[in-house]
Amino acid sequence: MSIISLRDKYMVDISYKSAFKARLLGNASSLLIPGWAGQELARAAIYNLEKKNLIESLSLSIAEAPFDVISGAILFIIILPIKFYYIEFLYVLVALGNIVGWSIGIAYVYSTAGRHVETEKRLMKLIGMEKYYFLLLQGKDSIRNSIGNKRFIMYMALSFLGYLVLSAGLYPLIPNYFYDIVVTMAYFAATLFPIPGASGVSELALAIVLPSSYVFDIIILEYVSYALGFIFLREISFSELKKDIDKIKKDGELYKRADS
Repeated sequence: MSIISLRDKYMVDISYKSAFKARLLGNASSLLIPGWAGQELARAAIYNLEKKNLIESLSLSIAEAPFDVISGAILFIIILPIKFYYIEFLYVLVALGNIVGWSIGIAYVYSTAGRHVETEKRLMKLIGMEKYYFLLLQGKDSIRNSIGNKRFIMYMALSFLGYLVLSAGLYPLIPNYFYDIVVTMAYFAATLFPIPGASGVSELALAIVLPSSYVFDIIILEYVSYALGFIFLREISFSELKKDIDKIKKDGELYKRADS
């Protein structure tokens, strides 16, 4: 958590304290909102307290996901030979799919930032959101400005290091560091399945590599640690968020007039 928060600090250009709070609150929100969406929205709300720009905050929060997923999936595949079970082949396929998908996504955003793409405009019009196309433009610009070649390498290195440090937290329970990495990354790979909250597959991932008594202990520890993030919920200014959303609506009307 501490290493990943350091990466987020540099990506979003905020204080380390805010980045750490955002991570904790993001984890807590995942207990209420399945998938990654809740985490990204919660982190953006904390970032917005410093950035004062909801679109940039949300865009950079979303941009953190490729680093989380790609580094985690690669580390899972690298560490898997330490203890491999045939059923984990499904997890490998999902991990590879996420590596390819997120890599294509971040490459597309980076390569198309700063210019209008007709396909995007037609798609936005198709779903009745053409007046908010400027949000997509702003978001892609924010991501490209945050991620450069050297910074990309640094962010990815910090992401790998973050998982390695996180794995050490299991050492008191399982005093074998390399096996701790296997357990941590197997659980992570399960969260990549397109199932709300990775229900079932995450517990199965742990059950494959651990005795059942340890599975229960780890799940409880995770829920408790995630729930700690709710203490920062009161710091979110919902009135400020409403002002930002109202401004976005107003800017959307202006963009529609200018583009017509």
